[in-house]
Amino acid sequence: MNARLMYFCLLLFGASACRSTDVPSLSYESIITEEISVPVREDVRLPKIAFTPDVSALKPAGDTSPIRIVAYGGSYFAGFRNGGLFREGQLTSIPELIAHQMQLQTFESPLFQTEHGNGSGYYFFDKQASLPSWKKVTNQTAVISASPLQLLPFNGKRIDNIACPEGPVATADSSLFFFRYPKQKQYFAYLHRFFGKSGTEDNPFDFFADSLGAKTHVVLRFDDMDLWVGMALYSKQLRIEEILHSGYFTAKRIFIENNLEKGRKLVLYNIPDFLDFPFFHLFDVKKLSDGDIKRQTLTDSSLLIPNDRVKTLFAAKQNVLLQEEDILSESEVVGFRYTVQNILNKNATEAFAEQYNLPMVDLHALFKQVLRGDYRTEEGFFINPSFPSGNFFSDDGIHLTPIGNAVLANETIKTINKFYKTRIPLIDIEELSKVVK
Repeated sequence: MNARLMYFCLLLFGASACRSTDVPSLSYESIITEEISVPVREDVRLPKIAFTPDVSALKPAGDTSPIRIVAYGGSYFAGFRNGGLFREGQLTSIPELIAHQMQLQTFESPLFQTEHGNGSGYYFFDKQASLPSWKKVTNQTAVISASPLQLLPFNGKRIDNIACPEGPVATADSSLFFFRYPKQKQYFAYLHRFFGKSGTEDNPFDFFADSLGAKTHVVLRFDDMDLWVGMALYSKQLRIEEILHSGYFTAKRIFIENNLEKGRKLVLYNIPDFLDFPFFHLFDVKKLSDGDIKRQTLTDSSLLIPNDRVKTLFAAKQNVLLQEEDILSESEVVGFRYTVQNILNKNATEAFAEQYNLPMVDLHALFKQVLRGDYRTEEGFFINPSFPSGNFFSDDGIHLTPIGNAVLANETIKTINKFYKTRIPLIDIEELSKVVK
């Protein structure tokens, strides 16, 4: 498997698609149709808040220090969208939106500089193509090296949004762990932009939350959905049980207990059913005729992963033999959904929320509601889950638009207000829709 395909398929869409090394004479239909230049947009000016927030309940009595929130998560918290991490996405990330509504004195994300604002590069879904394809933005990036991926460093000192792909389990030496899926070390390029310490005990959360002199009052913890999407895409190469051992749950329990001992408020998030996301439904097995290679071994519930081989098969240019990594079988789909809902969510996040009396944002139920077309904001603004014409999913079909991020930010604010007795205004998403793309 070409390392560049990993960068594309595994959440990131980060380079040209896979070429088969087994049959080099075949000519595949590329899912990347062209490279384009897009100017870095001016920084978004978020809508004014409806009233002055009251967040005093988040601090202990007598604490006069400024409220500090630390967000600890993966690509969703980082602002990853359209298959890349770039400045515009960072500035409309879920934690940034929450911080704006809380009117925090300081909330620092590891932003790309404006002149390199296209960050890792990103993708636009090619709406003119007859089959699912993307155009790649390649100008004004912060990419020093594409293979291995290396990005320009963030030069700031304090960071409150400690988020990158696989953030909650990443350390400086995470690329050495045996259970990472293939080529995962490329993704720690995002972590290494702002955390370059060495040693398996070095943890970016502890470093930024504990050691920089600013007291942390609230921790938002969104588990590493990135890891599980990667597991689904590479399920033939890695078994779930290699990650879901007791240490996975013990580490989360220790994290919760350590933060509670320090007097911090916590907010947990469960994981949505990501196999419902548009990315996994761009190529429909049911549209293959019975005569197509592999059709006889696929059920209607099988999922196809967008890549060159799958696109070539649907383009009917030649009879392409799909590989195991191109397909999620019906049994794998069932297995992953069971794992997410009954092990990761119920036995970990939901159980810990109940045990430690912590608030939890139910993303699993929220995404189901949005995907049913049954979600409107308090002002009646419709959240459209269709792809690529809707306003919820970004152009990679996995991550969210600024509107989608605002939905999750508002659900977080509702949870904090209800549980911790604060008064934080919700984002006016209809107004936000007028200033973002």
